[in-house]
Amino acid sequence: MNMGLAKRMFLESWMSLAMLLCLSLTPVVRQCQADGSYGQLDHAVGINYGTLGDNLPSPTAAVAAIKAMQAGRVKLFNPNAGILTALANSGMEVVVTVPNEEIVAVGASPAAGDSWIQQNIAPYYPATNIVVILVGNEIFTGTAFQSTWASLVPAVQNLQASLVTRGWSGQIKVSTAVALDVLATSFPPSTGTFRADIATTVMQPLLSFLTTTSSYLFVNVYPFLTYTTNTDISLAYAMFASTATTDVVDGGLVYTNLMDAQLDAVNAAAARLGFAGLRLSVGETGWPSAGDANQPGATIDNAATYNRRLVSKIMSTSQVGTPAKPGVVIPTYIFALFNENQKPGAASERNWGLLYPNLSPVYAIDLTGKTAASEYSPTVESPILATPPLSAGSGTWCVSNAAADPTTLENALNFACGVNAEFCAAIQSGQSCYVPNTVAGHASWALNNYWQNYKGAGGSCSFDGAGVLTSTDPSFGACVFPH
Repeated sequence: MNMGLAKRMFLESWMSLAMLLCLSLTPVVRQCQADGSYGQLDHAVGINYGTLGDNLPSPTAAVAAIKAMQAGRVKLFNPNAGILTALANSGMEVVVTVPNEEIVAVGASPAAGDSWIQQNIAPYYPATNIVVILVGNEIFTGTAFQSTWASLVPAVQNLQASLVTRGWSGQIKVSTAVALDVLATSFPPSTGTFRADIATTVMQPLLSFLTTTSSYLFVNVYPFLTYTTNTDISLAYAMFASTATTDVVDGGLVYTNLMDAQLDAVNAAAARLGFAGLRLSVGETGWPSAGDANQPGATIDNAATYNRRLVSKIMSTSQVGTPAKPGVVIPTYIFALFNENQKPGAASERNWGLLYPNLSPVYAIDLTGKTAASEYSPTVESPILATPPLSAGSGTWCVSNAAADPTTLENALNFACGVNAEFCAAIQSGQSCYVPNTVAGHASWALNNYWQNYKGAGGSCSFDGAGVLTSTDPSFGACVFPH
């Protein structure tokens, strides 16, 4: 758009003053953006703090750990009172999510939106530095929350109206978090388009709202999942380690990693609806440190490598933005803080954490980005660790937990056998430990073999509750359990 000279000079002078004020702040607290929109901390790593575990530390202990890791942002999946209180005066930016189940109610009326703000934001703000309210998480994935789609835009509008009334709209923005399945096409990135069932009915008005209010669209980006389900994707490309042979070239733009390509597919889809200026935030990304036998990429080494390179990209001043939008800061949140042992699904779902529930690190990672890759010690693979490592002396075995459900036992059995087939050789048909031919019996042999091999490296007998330590020798007949 062409502006008159006077208007252009005014804007340029205003922006220069704004940036001078910004530069006078310390790097840790700097919150200015070159485009004048609301600012999240530039070049600071965010962390998703989930709570789907029955063995997690207190919010106070968790927040202390996050601060010690020097994260700049925390994203919550609900307005957890204990966590929001613990985050008060922490100096970290906080993102709060309206649970999917509450979207319809919040979208019912402006009064409903104001009531939600009064109950879930007002008691904590501004002591807790809440900067974004997300209305739902991945509601367009599947059909479970299809009934909320029509209420999404009314809900964000109702919350925005309450923030405006309270004078908080300049500090707290409203958005939603979507998965990449909002796209009908994503490759090559320039062909990105939103799905026909949501493009004009939901995404068009949503992006209009986000653009008008200078908010961000939060996108959950998981190269691990794409790599796992697509044999055309190389591990190097998924993990920011592309070479010339794995780069993707699209209309003159060169993509050296999968995340940038996925984000630019969203950028292209937004541009097709007339919102080329839309800003993105990566609401979730990460890599699991363990998984099922059919998820060989889920290892501690790969998780450490991916997240360390991700941090390097976030904290870099030379890798800002994407090929289609260079120089544009993309606030990013690593998934997740803890391994959460109550998450359903594949074993990998319970192993995205940077920390075990006992607050010990799954692997070393410097969220400031100051540690070079060569300075990290080699990682050591461990079993499925959703609880703290357990200690044991000689004469101790890891056997099936009688209280574990069959699915948990089978997942643990498959994991142990998948790591090393020799761990399970004796439970094959006709071998010494085949009988009793039960999941529990076979799991005891496999888990014990795994644990005996890895306990010296911090391995646990937990296996999401499938294993338990015992001092009673489980050996029988010719089936002798090692210890």
